[in-house]
Amino acid sequence: MLFSKLVKRFSFFCFMAVASFVAPAQTPTPASVLGHTPGDDFYLADYEDTVRYFHALAASSDRMKMFTVGKSTEGKDIEVAVISSPQNLAKLDEYKKIAGRLARAEDLNDEQATAMARSSKVIVHIDGGLHSDEVAGTQHTMILAYNLVSAKNDPQIDAILDNVILVLWPTLNPDGQDMVVHWYRQNLGGKYEVSPLPMLYQEYVGHDNNRDGYMMNMKEEQVVTKAELEYSPVIFYCQHQTAPFPARIWIPPFSDPISSNISPYVRSWLNVVGTNMSAYLDAHNMPGAISESRFDNWYAGFTDWAGVFRNEISFFTETALYRYATPRFYTADEFPKTDQDLRALTMYTTPWEGGWWHLKDATDYMVAGSMSVLDLAAKNRETLLYNRYQAARDNIQHFRKEPPFAYVISDKQADTPEAGLLAQKMIDNGLDVYATKAGFKANGVTYPAGSWVIPMDQPYSAMAKELFERQHYPDALENGTSKAIDLPYDVTGWTLSLQMGVDVDAVTDPLEADQRALLAKVDAVQLPDATVEGVGGTFAVSHKVNAAFQLVNAVLAQGGTVSLAQDSVKTAEGSETGAFLIGGLGRAALDSLTKKYAVSAVSVTAPAHTLSIKKARVGLYRPWAASIDEGWTRWILENYGFEPKSLYNADIRSANLKSRYDVIILPDMSTRGMMAGFGPGIVPGQYAGGVGEDGIDHLREFVREGGTLIALNRTASNLIPLMSLPVENVIEGARSEKFFCSGALLRVETEHPELPVNFGVSDSPVVMFQAGPAFQTLPGFHGAVLARYPKQTNPLESGLLLHPEAIEGKIAAVELAYGKGRILLFGFKPQFRGQSHATYKYLFNELYAFDHPALPVEPAPAVKAQAEAPAAKPNTGAKAPEPDDDDIEE
Repeated sequence: MLFSKLVKRFSFFCFMAVASFVAPAQTPTPASVLGHTPGDDFYLADYEDTVRYFHALAASSDRMKMFTVGKSTEGKDIEVAVISSPQNLAKLDEYKKIAGRLARAEDLNDEQATAMARSSKVIVHIDGGLHSDEVAGTQHTMILAYNLVSAKNDPQIDAILDNVILVLWPTLNPDGQDMVVHWYRQNLGGKYEVSPLPMLYQEYVGHDNNRDGYMMNMKEEQVVTKAELEYSPVIFYCQHQTAPFPARIWIPPFSDPISSNISPYVRSWLNVVGTNMSAYLDAHNMPGAISESRFDNWYAGFTDWAGVFRNEISFFTETALYRYATPRFYTADEFPKTDQDLRALTMYTTPWEGGWWHLKDATDYMVAGSMSVLDLAAKNRETLLYNRYQAARDNIQHFRKEPPFAYVISDKQADTPEAGLLAQKMIDNGLDVYATKAGFKANGVTYPAGSWVIPMDQPYSAMAKELFERQHYPDALENGTSKAIDLPYDVTGWTLSLQMGVDVDAVTDPLEADQRALLAKVDAVQLPDATVEGVGGTFAVSHKVNAAFQLVNAVLAQGGTVSLAQDSVKTAEGSETGAFLIGGLGRAALDSLTKKYAVSAVSVTAPAHTLSIKKARVGLYRPWAASIDEGWTRWILENYGFEPKSLYNADIRSANLKSRYDVIILPDMSTRGMMAGFGPGIVPGQYAGGVGEDGIDHLREFVREGGTLIALNRTASNLIPLMSLPVENVIEGARSEKFFCSGALLRVETEHPELPVNFGVSDSPVVMFQAGPAFQTLPGFHGAVLARYPKQTNPLESGLLLHPEAIEGKIAAVELAYGKGRILLFGFKPQFRGQSHATYKYLFNELYAFDHPALPVEPAPAVKAQAEAPAAKPNTGAKAPEPDDDDIEE
C-alpha cells in the first residue's frame, strides 16, 4: 500500500511538472474563439462576440488588460483594452499621471517636461468607430489586438509595445453594433441582405453621436470624454467608413477651414499623420488613399474632433464601404466620369483601379491605418509628449498676455439653471471653473457671489473660446472665391452661450491677484438654493426657466393643478406674463420639487385671467427611414417629463387620431422621406412606405377636429402644398447664388408675446437655421406670426449666411388656424442637437392641453412676392428616401 501511495504521489508531481512546463497558453486567434475571422465575407461579430474575444486574448497574454469605463444608453458595459509591454502595463497608473501632467503643463518647467517626455510612454487612443453601420471598424480592432499581442520577434511591434500604450476601444457605440449586426444576421442570404436598418443605431441620435462631442448629452459621449481626461492620449484616432468614391480610404489632411483656436502643434501633426499614413499604405501596396476632398472639421462638436481643443491630435479616417459584410465588384466605368481616367492627383496619389471590395479589404486598410499611427507614435514618442506639454504651456502663457483673460457666467440670469448647466459643461470638458466670492469684479462689473469664472490661462481653455465666441466662417467662401459649395461639411455657427440663452462676459483686463483671491475652484456646479416664498394656495413659477417645465410636469403627475397667468404676476425672476401658477400640492411636496429642479416659487394671489392646463397626449412621428431629428426630439421631451408616444406610419395612416392625441409633432425630414419612406423591395414590407396620402388626410382630419400639429424645419415647408396652407416658403428651391445657410445662428424678433406659445421666450432669441424655410403669408391666412427675421438687418449672429436679404423681414415661425385646431410651422430647429435650449420653449409651450385664445387675423401682403424658384411638388413615389441633411456620413 505504501508503495502504491508513493507511485501515485510521484505520478502527481510528474503531472504537475509537465503542466507547469506547458502552462503558457497559445494566443487565441479570433477564429478559435468566434468560429470566424473578422473580415470574412458575410460574417460580423456583435459586441458580445468582440468583448468575449478581447477577454480571451487578455487572459492569454501579459501584454493586454481589460477595463470597464462606463455604461451605454441601453446599459451595456463599455469596455476597453490597454495594450503595451508587460513592463509598461505594470506602471500604467504612473504613466497616466505623467501623461496628465504633461497635457496640463502642471507645475512643470521645460527641463522637467523634457525629462518626463524622455522617460515616459505615449498613450494613443484607437477605436472601432461609433457609426455602427460602418461595420469594418469594430471588426478591425480584433485583428489589430491579435497582431499586437501575438507577434514574436517583430521589430516594428516590439518598438510599438515598448514606446506606446494603446487604449483600444472595440467600439464607441456597443448598442449600435448589436443593432446593426443582428439586423444583418436576420436578413443574411435573403432579398433584404443589404437593406438599411429601419431605426437609429443609437437609441436617440444615431449618426449624431458624432455631433455630441462638446455637449455630451448621450451617455456614450460622456464616457468617452471622461476616459480621455483620465488617460490623456496624445493621439485620438476614430475609424469611419465612407470614403469619397472611388477612393478606398480618406485620410488627413482635412479641407480648410480649420479653427485658429487649435494649437499649431496639433494642426501640424494632423498633416504629418496623414502624409505618413499615405506613405505607409503605398509601401504595403494599398492604393486609393485620398486627402482633403470632402471633409473639413470646422464644426467643433464632432466626438472625434473635440479633443483638439484639449491639444489632442484627434482625427478620423474614412475607409470604403459597400454594405455590411457583403462584397461587391466595381469596374472603372462605374466611377464618376472625372475619375475614370485613373489620373493621379496631389491628394490622390495612387488611384484605385477597381475590382472586388470585401469586408477584409476594409479591415486590412483600417489595420494599416492604425499600424501607421502606432508606428509614428513609437518613432516620435518623446517629441509627441513634449509637444503636448508645449501646447498647454503656450496656451497658458498666451492668455496671460492676451484677452480674453477669462469668461464670467453670472448666477443671476433669466434662466439661472441653464447658466449653471453651461458652467458644468465646461467642467465636463476638462476646464477649471471657479465660483466667485462676494465682491468679485471684472470689466468694472460686480458679480453676485456664486457666479462662475473660467480663467483662460489654463491648458484646455481653447474649448471655452471655441464655444463662447461667435464663429466667422472664412471670407473666401462667403465671397465666392473658394471651392464649389460642397463645403461646409456641417453647421458653421454653434456659439453655445447664444444657443442656451446664457449671458457670458469676456473679461478684457488681466485677472489680478486680488481678483483671483475671490475665486474658489469647484468640482461641480452648485446652483443657488431654490425657495418657496410666502404662504397660500397659489404659487407662481417663472416661465423663463426651462427647468420649470420639469417641475410643472412633476406637479401634474402628483395630482397638483397648474395654470398660466395671462396677467403679469410676481415670480422669483421678476414680474412676468405667462407665469406658471401651481396649486393643489402640499407645501412639503412643492418645497421638494423646487429644490430638485432648482426653481423657486412665490406665493401670489391668483390673477383675474388664467388658462388651466394639463399634460397633452403627445404623438411624435417616428419614420422607419429613421430621423435623427425625431430621436433628438424624443430624448429632450423624455428628459423634461412629456412622455411622447411614437407614431409610426401605420398609426398616422389610421383614422381618428384626435381620439388618441392632442398634439402631433412632425420632425425635420424631406418630403419624400415623410411621404414615401423606404420603397418596396428595399426593406421588409412592414418597414416600407411613408405616411402617404392617407396619412395626410388623417392629419388634416386631426387638426380640423381640434388637434395641434407641429412641423419642424424642412417638414414645415413640406406641409404647405400637402395641406394647402396660405403661406409660402420664399426661399424654396433657392440655389447658393441666391441664398445659402447650411447651419448658422440667426436672430429673430418675437411677435405676439401675449400668445401662450411665446410665453417665456425672449424678445429676440437666437435660432439654429439649418437649410430650413422662411415664410410669407398669402391671402386667406388666419393666424399669427410668432417670430420674424429683422427687417433690413442681417440676422446672422454666428456662422455663415449668404444673401441675408432673401430672408430679412420674413417669417421664422407662424401659427395658423385650421378648422378647430392649429398648425405651427417652425422654419428652424428649436431643439437642435440638444443644444438650442433657449428655443425649447417654442416646443414645450405647445405640449399642454388648454383652451387656446383666439388667433389674431394678420394682414396678408398686398402683392404676392415672387419666389426664387417654383415650389417643388410633393414626391409621393416609391423610391428610397434621400438621407436627411444630418445623415451625411463622417
